Amino acid sequence: MIGWVRERRRRRAEAREAALVEEFVVVGADGGEPLAVVFEPMGSEYEVPAGEYLTVRFKSPPGSSGSVEQRSDYLSACPALSGTMTAWTADGDEIDLITGCPW
Repeated sequence: MIGWVRERRRRRAEAREAALVEEFVVVGADGGEPLAVVFEPMGSEYEVPAGEYLTVRFKSPPGSSGSVEQRSDYLSACPALSGTMTAWTADGDEIDLITGCPW
């Protein structure tokens, strides 16, 4: 019985995951200045070195999406209300969105 319940939960989770829409945003630090990126709502910050870039992936239900907003001295990235967000450096290292540090 427990095996059946676990299998049903796994299939339902896979169906939810398949229904999500993926969006990728590439954020670059052009020029000679680094760019600060703040991951909302956690509030952690990652500084993109000058000449480098950061890739942010948003996964959310259809009809909603994450956002990237330019502020006066930094960029703000926020997932959709019921979505997720992941970020990678130019070297492919995933960024821990809680601490703002690459793994």
